[in-house]
Amino acid sequence: MRNPLTSLLARPAVASWIIARAQRTPYRHLGDYMGRWWLFNPYETADGQRPARGWLRRLLPSVRIHHIQRPDEDRHLHDHPWNARTVVLRGWYVEVREDGRHHLRYAGTTARLRFGEFHRITHVAPDGVWTLFITWRYRGAWGFLVDGHKVPWKAYLGADE
Repeated sequence: MRNPLTSLLARPAVASWIIARAQRTPYRHLGDYMGRWWLFNPYETADGQRPARGWLRRLLPSVRIHHIQRPDEDRHLHDHPWNARTVVLRGWYVEVREDGRHHLRYAGTTARLRFGEFHRITHVAPDGVWTLFITWRYRGAWGFLVDGHKVPWKAYLGADE
């Protein structure tokens, strides 16, 4: 979906400003897969510490900038621990959803992903894709969809061992 607000956010000068602002507050990057930076209301700092949180901060969404540099390597779809919205600022990606449909997400478009909805990024622009990623309150652990059942991420990735 594209609308006037997402089109404005994806304008090159606006997107560059948002990205530069966020890069002052790095979050835990995910190797060569994704760079992540906080823009608003972090729920965790780069060193893994939780900042002090009042009742108002718990009601507000958290906003990050993601630079996704390659497709997901896992062969199964995954969900996220909260409801989320993404706005593509630069570049593009293709994701597949649980219903098997593929969706092209490009600069100026937005998509919603709810907790328990599964997806996987299958293709990414050659220079990666920059997104504004908005999350709401924690809903539960994330995991992977295997044979119609959700497998917790630690078990799937072997992090329990």
